[in-house]
Amino acid sequence: MKRITVCLLTLISSMVVAQKSTKTSSQKEIDSLVNLVDLYNGNTESLYKLMNRSKAINYDEGVGKVHLKLSAYFRKHNKMDSAFYHVNKTMLICKNNDFKPGLNYSYLSLGNIYGSLRNYRKSLEYYLKAYDFYKNQKDSIRYKNVQQVLVVNIASTYSVLGDYQLAHSYYTNHLNNSLFNKQSRYGAQLYQNMALNFKRQKKYELAIQWLNEGLAICLENEFVTVKNDILVDLCNIYLILNKDIEAQQTYDRIDRDHDWDKNYYLGAINLANNNLDEAENLLLESLKKENVVDRRMNSYLKLSEIYEQKEEWKKAFLNKNYYHELKDSIIKENNKNVIQNNELGFKLIEEEMLNKQLETENELLQSKNRVQFYLLFGGGILVLVGLLCFFLLIKYVRSNRKLKELKKVEKRLLEDKIELRENELNMTLTAISNRQKILLDIKNEIYKIDVGDKKIKGLKVMLKNLLLSGNNLSAISDRVESRYPGIAANLKNKHPDLSDTEIKYCLFTKLNLSTKETANILGVTADTVKTSRSRIKKKMNVPNTMGLKLYLDQITQNPN
Repeated sequence: MKRITVCLLTLISSMVVAQKSTKTSSQKEIDSLVNLVDLYNGNTESLYKLMNRSKAINYDEGVGKVHLKLSAYFRKHNKMDSAFYHVNKTMLICKNNDFKPGLNYSYLSLGNIYGSLRNYRKSLEYYLKAYDFYKNQKDSIRYKNVQQVLVVNIASTYSVLGDYQLAHSYYTNHLNNSLFNKQSRYGAQLYQNMALNFKRQKKYELAIQWLNEGLAICLENEFVTVKNDILVDLCNIYLILNKDIEAQQTYDRIDRDHDWDKNYYLGAINLANNNLDEAENLLLESLKKENVVDRRMNSYLKLSEIYEQKEEWKKAFLNKNYYHELKDSIIKENNKNVIQNNELGFKLIEEEMLNKQLETENELLQSKNRVQFYLLFGGGILVLVGLLCFFLLIKYVRSNRKLKELKKVEKRLLEDKIELRENELNMTLTAISNRQKILLDIKNEIYKIDVGDKKIKGLKVMLKNLLLSGNNLSAISDRVESRYPGIAANLKNKHPDLSDTEIKYCLFTKLNLSTKETANILGVTADTVKTSRSRIKKKMNVPNTMGLKLYLDQITQNPN
């Protein structure tokens, strides 16, 4: 009998070990297949098959990797709603299973998505989150590529946001890193990014110097695509500096089959050489073939310069108007996409959290029922079987512990939900601030044009009305009320002398909006905001040693 028992145990153990080894090999196979999927071929069928395989063997990490790959695929194909959906799925899986590397790689992907939507501050936020994790990893070689990508992305984002010194610091620190290969394709692109940072500062000679450094690497290693990109950047800078000969020479070095707008650059070179008719024909030809909005904008701007030199003012105004319309449409579309895609992402996360909450409540109910059962059953047989009662007591303690853990999970879910609401509110405010800033920029441009034109006067009136309509903050007020119930009423009761406009200033201060963001939303100057806040502090008798934000926080916490 003992021999049979030992044999059975041995057989069961060997089956378990075999099952575990098979599952491990399957996981490795799924990981390798996910990495081999080409994001550019437009085929997602293989990824969905890999997701089903991962689910079949309960390989949550594999499911998360597939979602992340799908997110990258949809981002590259400019389908941002799907990209948000899949990256949020990955983040939920990683949070639930404590996959910290996967979660932080999701932050990197989310930063790329926001960067594609030109929401650079949100993009930078997620890049920095990911970088804080990867830079502290002991296995620096394993995460080398991720760290390099993050450093360049962070530096480039700082540069776009205007913090050129900090961007340059990130670039140079990365360049001096012993793990970094300066002679690689990645090294050439880093030199190109550093040059663009100097170009944004209008330090064109330094930009040319760094571009030539990158160009030398490309020529030595035959990095054709990067070489052509660097030559296009050089051509741009020479055109800005009115060095038409150097621009022409650089133009001639670019490969004819390179994907770029040849007619636009040749037109710009002819414009620099004062060949206005030739430049006009080339730029018009560029508009016929070019579908990229940014490039069309540049063509319209150059055409307006040509017509101004020809003193064909009507055509000049028309092309300048086309330029501003495209610029406005880009900003509006980007803001619209940001809000829509984030709302979709928030809805998806809320649905997941709701499901989790229902599951938690169900487990709580089951735990309570089990606790009651163990208590009744234990009381009934306590006299007969002491050992069994002891066993049941242990069960009761374990169930109670699980009950506390489930309550903690429920509390954490509620806190996450509040955080999501605050993020949604911040996104709405950012979109409104951007819209007001663009309208003010357009207004300033139009005010430079001849005041005597009736159409221009009409445009000014329309812009003024649009700026005023941008101050309709009913949507924001509703969201603030949902986050801080009764805050406006409490302010009015405590300080009845405050006007409606001053109440708005208080709400924006409570939301931690900067002076510039508040000015953009209300369509006023930053000095007006500062003056209004000082006046409000005096009205409310706030001590000089206390900030307005701190005082409003105290009112919110203690309304009475």
